[in-house]
Amino acid sequence: MALMHTGSAFGTFSAARIRSCVVSRATTRHVSTSPFRHRVSQTFIPTSKQKFVHVSGQEMVPSQQLLLRAGMMRQSSSGIYSILPYGQRILDKIEAIIDDELENIGCQKLSLPNLLTAENWKKTGRWESTGQEMFKVKDRKGADFLLAPTHEEEVTTLIAKEVQSYRQLPIRVYQVGRKFRDELRARSGLLRGKEFLMKDLYTFDVTEEEALKTYDEVVLAYRRIMKRLGVPYAVAEADTGNIGGTHSHEFHILSRVGEDSLLSCASCGYTSNEERAIGIIPSTPTKASKTFRNTDLVPKWIESLDIIPRSAVRLNPKIRYGIMKTPSESDSQTETCTLVAVATSGGRDVNEIKASKALGKVQFVDSFEDIKPLLGDNKVDKLDLCVDLSLYPGQAAARPKDVDIQGAIPEAISSMIRSKDGGSSLRVFYGDYHNCKPGDGCPHCFASKGSHEPMEMTRAIEIGHTFMLGTKYSRPLDAVFVPETTMTPEPFQMGCYGLGITRLLAAIIEASHDHKGIVWPDSVAPFRVVIVTSEDEGCVQAAENAYDVVQKALNARSEVIIDDRMDVTLGYKMKDAELIGYPWMVVIGKGYLRTGNVEVQHRKTGEKWMLEWPKIQTFFQERQLFTGR
Repeated sequence: MALMHTGSAFGTFSAARIRSCVVSRATTRHVSTSPFRHRVSQTFIPTSKQKFVHVSGQEMVPSQQLLLRAGMMRQSSSGIYSILPYGQRILDKIEAIIDDELENIGCQKLSLPNLLTAENWKKTGRWESTGQEMFKVKDRKGADFLLAPTHEEEVTTLIAKEVQSYRQLPIRVYQVGRKFRDELRARSGLLRGKEFLMKDLYTFDVTEEEALKTYDEVVLAYRRIMKRLGVPYAVAEADTGNIGGTHSHEFHILSRVGEDSLLSCASCGYTSNEERAIGIIPSTPTKASKTFRNTDLVPKWIESLDIIPRSAVRLNPKIRYGIMKTPSESDSQTETCTLVAVATSGGRDVNEIKASKALGKVQFVDSFEDIKPLLGDNKVDKLDLCVDLSLYPGQAAARPKDVDIQGAIPEAISSMIRSKDGGSSLRVFYGDYHNCKPGDGCPHCFASKGSHEPMEMTRAIEIGHTFMLGTKYSRPLDAVFVPETTMTPEPFQMGCYGLGITRLLAAIIEASHDHKGIVWPDSVAPFRVVIVTSEDEGCVQAAENAYDVVQKALNARSEVIIDDRMDVTLGYKMKDAELIGYPWMVVIGKGYLRTGNVEVQHRKTGEKWMLEWPKIQTFFQERQLFTGR
């Protein structure tokens, strides 16, 4: 997806941008023989006051717009970006926080290859199941490889070769590296790209109990990481997806541009992704009726079977269809096809993940007419109907049952069926197959105190995911060890834990920006303090001295920078500082020459202080950055 600069080609600098870039002429730089100090005049930071837009003219999400305007990234091609020095400084700080917290729970850092052989992915079945999002390549000999979207297979094989005994466990290893995903429509800058930076941690334990303790430790470490990043976040129960495993949690930064919807209870704190959320549907009395009104949405043949409760008539039932393909037990065919119909109330959408969890992988279609193209040359072997609990709110789910439908089904379906036996019986299941909505009751509060506490929905950006894998990868890859009590090898109990680092960079901006620009938390800002000065010689010298005072007061290396450019005004420098998002700005202008005082501004709150020179050190000493441990 190509980008353009408003009014000019992408990458072309306006006069204002040239003044703010590292390509400034040598005559505009401040020359000093003093010890090294960070200077804007010597930094590659091509800021812009103009807006970037898509070639289509659509507005970008704020993080994409601001990272480009603040000179922190540039687009290489669709979904692929170059990170410039200021952006890299922020990524380094995020990574340092992660390193600190993971090292604190005994994790060790390594580096795994990005180009992986397909062999192990075929063993786990993910070579085919991952789909078209995987970058698959062949070498000159014709061997299959992939650009790694994740590293479960690689790290499991590595550990299996080196660990043979329970005495060598537990092991916790992680890396920070690039991942690749062939996005059909890369969008939103770093939030959904084809190449991204990620931290992935893999743990290996002896028993499931010990693996669960490890899981809890990592989740707590993630919470500490999020707290140190300094932005609002939420932890939600989540689906395990293609990674697999027994249970998982997602870590989100709250933002209106997020692609995920979270349902949460203000009373007890329960939070879940919409895909996994369980809600208590408010039960309203409904009278039984003889016929369904919207027969287009509930076919007459299903109505005639008296499977859907008559009390559900006023809930306007509707049905969605899909096909489930499973390996066949017959030698004459490769797979068995089941026609699946899911009935929900008119106000509810089918949750495809819940339905697939209950039955098996179902590929849903938008209309019944789409079933035949999906089947292709195959035929239907079985018929399943799932009746969602939204059609019987407040009632217990009935047991699954087989219903004789011999002669009841219409020609449109019978023509798809492979044999008479396949169309003689309908398997009926009752359960939760719908998406929850705001206002549904919290399941925890209902179970613990019987009250209906309505849940609220918020938009969020997923930036981390934790998975309790169990033996999903160790068993097919024959990754085993000899336990203490027996000589029979057992598979490792595994967990995997991801954090999207470039995604975090963008998500923090989405959660913390205003009309002036980015508002970085102190912990990850490219520099915590910028000193801006007018061109007066007295102010320039004062800025040099202030640099040393503030740097010493913060007790941190490389956290202060001077905007010493001589070809832009003091006001221009201050606007640049607000766009870039330094947490603190020290202003040394003509007022300093009159009074000897300097102005300090706080980016997040807008507060201002006029400080006498001797008080500068104390002011910033009181604002040193602590980890919180």
